[in-house]
Amino acid sequence: MLLDILIQSVNEFQSDCMALCNKHYPTIHNRGMTEHHLGTAFARRLSRTLIEFGHSCEYSHIEVNTSTELPHHFRVTSDAGTVWILTHHMVSASESCKNKVLQDITAWKDEYAFAIQPTDILLLLADHWMTRGMKSRELLYWWTGKLPDEIDEYNAQGITLHKSDSKMVQILENYHHVSPCYVKYTHPLKRSADQQLVRKYIQLYAVLQWA
Repeated sequence: MLLDILIQSVNEFQSDCMALCNKHYPTIHNRGMTEHHLGTAFARRLSRTLIEFGHSCEYSHIEVNTSTELPHHFRVTSDAGTVWILTHHMVSASESCKNKVLQDITAWKDEYAFAIQPTDILLLLADHWMTRGMKSRELLYWWTGKLPDEIDEYNAQGITLHKSDSKMVQILENYHHVSPCYVKYTHPLKRSADQQLVRKYIQLYAVLQWA
């Protein structure tokens, strides 16, 4: 039940982000969303969906690798279970940025080992503004394990996607002994001129369950 609600929330979040991106178009267009904004928005979306399904819930930020930045990792607790959200604004798609996503899982496990239950769900949530760099053009393949079917739409916008030498799923299996049970990506920004999706701005999701 909780997994179904989380997946529905991911699907509904694209509409939320369409509205956010339209309202804050110049900021989103230049930098993507801040980690705090992205994480908070999704925690609210998941909470609303849980309430719509008749569950009581609350969300709060959590500390992973404590810093002075605005909080962007969250825990959503409900009578249906708990979802942990680790959020990343990937300024680049360098190896260090990709490793940061995976290192935060280790930090989260270490910090909250006392609170994590076997039935809890972890959501990795990230966004990225694609550049001309090779690593940036490989990120979608690295995250999902395949190139998108709509490859022509990317080419039409001057984006040549590439395969990467590694995949996130392989690293998760090697270091955390888990494979994502759900992976998705969206492009929640549209060009004002023709309402075509802006393929350079991408949001990435991966749902992990250990139970």
